[in-house]
Amino acid sequence: MNRPKGTKDIYGQDQIVKKHIEEIVKTIALLNNFEEIETPIFESSNVFKKSVGETSDIVSKEMYLFNDKKGREMVLRPEGTAGAIRAIVENKLFSKQLPLKLFYYGPMFRYERPQKGRQRQFTQFGIEMISNKSPYIDAEVILFASSILESLNIKNKLIINSLGDSVTRKNYSKALKKYFSKYKSELSDDSVKRIEKNPLRILDDKIDGKKSFVINAPKISEFYSKETNEYFLKLSSFLKKMGINFEIDHKLVRGLDYYADTSFEFVSTSGKAGSQSTLIGGGRYDNLISQFGGPELSGIGFAIGIERIMNELDYNEIIDSNKKVVEIFVINLSDASLETSLGIVHMLRRAGYIVEWNGKTVKLQKGFATSDKFGSKINIIIGEKEIKNGNVVIKDKVEQKLVKINEIIDYIDAKLGE
Repeated sequence: MNRPKGTKDIYGQDQIVKKHIEEIVKTIALLNNFEEIETPIFESSNVFKKSVGETSDIVSKEMYLFNDKKGREMVLRPEGTAGAIRAIVENKLFSKQLPLKLFYYGPMFRYERPQKGRQRQFTQFGIEMISNKSPYIDAEVILFASSILESLNIKNKLIINSLGDSVTRKNYSKALKKYFSKYKSELSDDSVKRIEKNPLRILDDKIDGKKSFVINAPKISEFYSKETNEYFLKLSSFLKKMGINFEIDHKLVRGLDYYADTSFEFVSTSGKAGSQSTLIGGGRYDNLISQFGGPELSGIGFAIGIERIMNELDYNEIIDSNKKVVEIFVINLSDASLETSLGIVHMLRRAGYIVEWNGKTVKLQKGFATSDKFGSKINIIIGEKEIKNGNVVIKDKVEQKLVKINEIIDYIDAKLGE
């Protein structure tokens, strides 16, 4: 019996590092006044077909689909935004005072070719901010994402683009349809289908996107409306004022159909990431909420692949800083004192101490040897003699003292407080 391909058992050092990242991203989210939301791991397939886009790789190739007992087509969620927006509309969360600021953290699933930084089950942290449409709101979200990578000390660069307003995208799509129609014989079957449905998808296709004629396709900036151009200039100008370095890449369209206007990625520059260098990706969406039956509201968000972040980090440094040391070790010397020993262990744990014990009767020297392996600061020694006298021996690096059982907590508090 083996784990499914593209999945990973997470334990030991990986678990410590993953929890460290989770703590940082959630702390920064709370500092930005975001609230956590949890959505189901599986949803109706329409949630993603309707929003992500039927021509996207996620919907056309990568979703884990299954039929439930009533024949309804369900899917293991491949990304977080669509489910979050479904929840916002279904629960009318938009009726709260705007901006509505939510974050999520949990497993996602895509049937992809497993490789470094890309798994079939992976963990994603993401945010959604429903608010007025503004380049300064876009900048706020980008600064939020940047602060996460800064807190984790990850080398990166920011890439931005604008997918423009509806006028821009309409004119650009027409131009791309005309351009790519000349290259149908050189495009994959998927890209040929996209010519009519959504030609922008061809630009970030994993295979066709690298072909020279795709790289040399018309740029979206050539079709910017006046409003789009002014919006993007304000965003770019403010990021410069905030000291955020960035590159503009007009081929950056992201892989999902719902994006509009601002689109961005943070890419690793450490050299550790290999081909999977995108650490954070996000952008603005204008019609997603209304597609789910909600009002005409704009939103912006981003998502982080936690496993890709893990590949960027110095494990030793994180493990040292998060190392949990057993503070107290209880050495039991007699079968008669086993119950009392376990009672003391439980009492100390309830008081907030990290405590371990041998769980059986051992000789004193063996107990000390086990305590040393755990790196314990204090040993509590208890046997038949101590039981009769109602006390224990408490030994640290400096002294050894008899302490009444009902005074153990006060004594330990004073000792470890010192």
